[in-house]
Amino acid sequence: MNGILAPLFLLAGALFMTACTADSGKNTAEGSLMVNADIQLPSEISKNEEETFAVAVTQGKEAVEDAAGVEFEIWKAKSKEDSEMIKAVHKGKGVYEIKKTFNEDGVYFVQTHVTARDLHVMPKKEFIVGEVTEEELKKADEPDKTEDSSDEHSHH
Repeated sequence: MNGILAPLFLLAGALFMTACTADSGKNTAEGSLMVNADIQLPSEISKNEEETFAVAVTQGKEAVEDAAGVEFEIWKAKSKEDSEMIKAVHKGKGVYEIKKTFNEDGVYFVQTHVTARDLHVMPKKEFIVGEVTEEELKKADEPDKTEDSSDEHSHH
């Protein structure tokens, strides 16, 4: 009986490994079609003026017109706990936008939360509103326990 079971277990193991390998190949092919989110900010952002922030969402070379959700999270450096979430409006050609007015000069961060085609990506950018001192810039670049140190996340 043991003489028959050993080859059966080996065959089952080989089939299992083949199935895992085939599945991982599929994930690799899908990996090349990750959803990308490119945050587009004005070159200069002034205090007390309405500004347009956009994110271009693509998958491969295709604009994503059917994102399930796109939000912009904005916070002043060292104040992530006071962040503001703003739902974006689809403008076409894979571009999603918000309008925002800033009341204070300073160093800020924007992180988009894009959910599209069963993927979630969260790129982040730093930007300046108005005029800031060299000291404010240095402080903004210091690690903060409330901020995530990575620039981009992706979740399946």
